[in-house]
Amino acid sequence: MDESLIARRIRTLREQTNNGKNTISILQLNGRTEDVSFKFEAPATQNEINALKAFNLPDDYIEFFTYTNGLSLFNTEIEGISMGYACEMYSIDQVITQYKKHSNVGNELLPILFLRDIGDMYINVDRLHKGESYLTFPGMESNKYFAYSVSEWLDKYVVSGGNEFWNQ
Repeated sequence: MDESLIARRIRTLREQTNNGKNTISILQLNGRTEDVSFKFEAPATQNEINALKAFNLPDDYIEFFTYTNGLSLFNTEIEGISMGYACEMYSIDQVITQYKKHSNVGNELLPILFLRDIGDMYINVDRLHKGESYLTFPGMESNKYFAYSVSEWLDKYVVSGGNEFWNQ
């Protein structure tokens, strides 16, 4: 059986960073290289994954949690000062907590990650169940939708070096 996109991307990041212990150099849009780090969490337990299954979410998103229960991407430093992670994919507990916290946004929106300086991204479960594009643009553009699965979006984000590939 072929390795899924989400499995391949997480495996590659783990290998390249020695499971998050080492930084890697990436080429940025301005032509300079930048050392970045990643933080992986332990895989989710079956009980945690079962808590998400009540939302009837995409298989690739559920699969993500079998590898890491949350993922922080592209931590950068400027003159030794951490700027924080550019993207934080929520753990299952954070997804559920954020969902309850943002229930005023709409019960159909399940927050899945936070992009620094931009805002949350959501899975619109109503649109997902209708077979429509379901992954929202981040922040103020959350009324627009990517024509990608979660694993496709993550792959493009990693390959673009943590840059806003959708605004290029």
